[in-house]
Amino acid sequence: MSKRIISVLLALWLSAGGLFGISAQAKEAVPKKDCCPIVFVHGMGGWGDGAPINGIMPHWGMTAGSVKSYLNGQGYECYAASVGPISSAWDRACELYAQITGARVDYGAAHAAAHNHDRYGEDYGKPLVPGWNAKDRKLHLIGHSFGGATARLFAQLCEKGSVAERAATPAGELSPLFSGNLNGRIASITTLGAPHNGSTASEPNVGGINVFATVFKAMMVMGEIVSLQGVIIPFRLGHFGISFKSFWRAPWKVVSTYKNFIDGSDNVFSDTNIDGAAALNKTIQCLPGITYFSYAAQMSHDDGKGNQVPNDGMSFLFKSASKAMGLKREPYRTAGGILIGDEWLPNDGLVNVISALYPFNEPHKTYDAKNLKTGIWQVMPMIENWDHFDFGGGQSIGGAEGVMEFYLALAQMLEGI
Repeated sequence: MSKRIISVLLALWLSAGGLFGISAQAKEAVPKKDCCPIVFVHGMGGWGDGAPINGIMPHWGMTAGSVKSYLNGQGYECYAASVGPISSAWDRACELYAQITGARVDYGAAHAAAHNHDRYGEDYGKPLVPGWNAKDRKLHLIGHSFGGATARLFAQLCEKGSVAERAATPAGELSPLFSGNLNGRIASITTLGAPHNGSTASEPNVGGINVFATVFKAMMVMGEIVSLQGVIIPFRLGHFGISFKSFWRAPWKVVSTYKNFIDGSDNVFSDTNIDGAAALNKTIQCLPGITYFSYAAQMSHDDGKGNQVPNDGMSFLFKSASKAMGLKREPYRTAGGILIGDEWLPNDGLVNVISALYPFNEPHKTYDAKNLKTGIWQVMPMIENWDHFDFGGGQSIGGAEGVMEFYLALAQMLEGI
């Protein structure tokens, strides 16, 4: 690591109690053998264990190497879930439960009817996390980007279940996820660059283009039609009738189904625009037995004219979106009445800093290692000069070693809960 990088890391450690809020000595700590399992939950377009691409380039670590393997080598029990990369938070939460427990996906009778898709999906067969329980096998959930909303909704369903699903489901058919009897099984939720309150990258008023929708459509075509039944990234849209096999049997029908899916409300795009995120947040609350942590990153700066422009080193994937998100404009209100002003301009290339800090409707406080509280967001020190990709291993600061240091420090913090 260069002297410049080392000096930056030391400065951050001294000023913020550790690069990411952890003691500089934590790296040498020995993990406890009974530390709760850690489950990584990817965001839009991501993947995890079981996805063919994961063996070539792990989502968690990417070019830096496998974060999961690194932490496993340090004594931590880690798993990387693989849920629908462009599915809604609800569908992803149902898939996360089925994967963790080794069950068949049940999207719920009420939800499936409301969104006109099959109630059941993939049967995972083997549990991702053996022995998950509320006594000594609670989970630490780490969600990147839209994985944050997925983890939050999953925890909500575990604790409270679903009144609508209980009312709509025939006797004996109810998924345990909707029962409200899985309380106490989540120890913590950590979000990394999560669009808790949506992203202006999904707003038509920003740059005249809906960035998420554009990426969304491109990934659907690439993932379902080109990837030969998920050779690259499995999109898990079979419950909508969208698959490689169905495309070749009836291509125009599947294209029409794609359009209906995109234009509907049961997808990642709907849940990540400003109003959609606000609607989702109304169904989720901070739960008293769970410790919450949120990390936000900023990879933009003021250009002297009031605009936020990308820093040098931002991934080319995000520069156009970052410029559009950071362009100073007259404040405006979304269709749902949410005011978007200058406070929304700083960003990590895809998510606004203000959105990544905490959900607007939930309690929060600045992180204090000596005063952790459950049922409230501990807002971690801002990570400067990291873009949205770097949480996965983009390596803007510290290189591969910096990525691993981040996740080791995070695992050690969770170990202490």
